[in-house]
Amino acid sequence: MDIKKRNHYIPKVYLRRFLNDKAELFVYKKGKYFFDDKTTKNDRLLTIIGEDGLNNIAVKRNLYIPESDQIEDKNLFEDFFSQEIESKYDEFVKFVEDNFFNAPEIFSKYRDYIITLIASMMSRTLHSKTEVEEIYKVNFQMHNWAKTFNPNSIPDMKAYLAGKFPEMTTEEIDKTIKDYTEMVKNGEFEIQLPRNLFIKHIFENCELYSNLISDMTIQILKSEEPNYFITTDAPVVYFVPKEKVNFYFSYKSLGGPYTELYFPITKNLCLVLSRIKIDVLSGIFANKEMVDTINYNLSHNSRDFIYSPIQSDVLDNFIEKFIPYPFEFRIQK
Repeated sequence: MDIKKRNHYIPKVYLRRFLNDKAELFVYKKGKYFFDDKTTKNDRLLTIIGEDGLNNIAVKRNLYIPESDQIEDKNLFEDFFSQEIESKYDEFVKFVEDNFFNAPEIFSKYRDYIITLIASMMSRTLHSKTEVEEIYKVNFQMHNWAKTFNPNSIPDMKAYLAGKFPEMTTEEIDKTIKDYTEMVKNGEFEIQLPRNLFIKHIFENCELYSNLISDMTIQILKSEEPNYFITTDAPVVYFVPKEKVNFYFSYKSLGGPYTELYFPITKNLCLVLSRIKIDVLSGIFANKEMVDTINYNLSHNSRDFIYSPIQSDVLDNFIEKFIPYPFEFRIQK
């Protein structure tokens, strides 16, 4: 079997829709790993030329290849994305372009596909993997934090270390336990999900996201040159507007009544989802302010990469200085 080891977590069939008229795509490296003594501003901006240039963009080896020997078909999950999502994408985009003024016709034929497409693009990325790992990390911190309230916890740790490392002194054991506790409390460690577990989360989350967005109203925005939509390594952005955030609905709430969701499908087309119940009869032409608002949220909610048909001063800010992803899972210190 020819195992498809190079897995594009942002599909090439999707990214090529953001190439400009010169077949260029500008890749902004905004992740914290790119801001060190060795990396310059120029290093953090790539210009991709043509569709062949996309072969090495948004790809991770073996991301969808299961480690389990119980699954004989190692291409099972890569093939699912290819056959169920990517193979239908060009036809879907063309239908949207041809029927822009007839939204009921678009949703009659493609609503289920749109929901599956969005849910998969929320679940399959490295950005999603990082978020799941952060949840595991916080759960580990909470578990260890709870253990400190167990009166037997510290004596049990001391007894374990004394038995495992008899050469350690009492002072060394005490210091080891203190250092470990501080390390966990401060989050000074990383968790990496095994591939099998990440694949499991992909499909569990895909089903969850599909259910949560299935009752949302879908609107289609269209922009015109030079007001292009961008996309990122987190191409689906959802959030609760700042003025609506409260005790019940946090900023990153997908199921609440005030959630807004943006998903650009080409440099000229973007899907906007909300729980406002309206009859959508036609697409909407997006003015510069609307495009700028969507691009602002997309760029700030990306983690490591921004993909744009054009260069702009706003996006250049992301390679001038580190602008972090604005949301993180953490325990209260």
